[in-house]
Amino acid sequence: MTESDLLATMDDAPPDAADGSAPFTAPARLLEYRRGGFVAFAPHTTMALLEEPPVTPVPGAPYYCVGLIPWQDGHVPLLDLNTLLQACPPSEPAPLGHALVLAWQAAPGAPLEYGAVCARSLVQMIEVSDGQACDLPSDSDLWPWIAIACFEHGGRAVPVVDTARLFAELRR
Repeated sequence: MTESDLLATMDDAPPDAADGSAPFTAPARLLEYRRGGFVAFAPHTTMALLEEPPVTPVPGAPYYCVGLIPWQDGHVPLLDLNTLLQACPPSEPAPLGHALVLAWQAAPGAPLEYGAVCARSLVQMIEVSDGQACDLPSDSDLWPWIAIACFEHGGRAVPVVDTARLFAELRR
């Protein structure tokens, strides 16, 4: 199931549980990408959480690409979401605690592709209901480019990131 399929399923759900049925819920993986800043991913896109993986810098890579990290029998790009969303290189690199490996398909029937994002802490599994939907945060002009939805959790807006959109620029 792609993230678009998940959203379509959410759109087909009843908007309210006024008829006595349970409200629609979906699982999400919650990731802290900066202190107090969270994003969510569809569970089927999250492959592994790596602790302090070694990073190989890549000369000429985009400012938000930390480098390559080993995963399975190869290497995957590691992105820093906070740096991407600020739209400028960091003055000094943040320490890497964890990396969340993600998967996506560029097109239906295409092979899976992989990349990773920096994670400040362990990833949490949560349930999200359709009643939590909210507007994207206004702290970055890039949210509409990478997010396919947004929900409120713990008093904060949490964008749902589309992994294919997130890594699209690196494939060019």
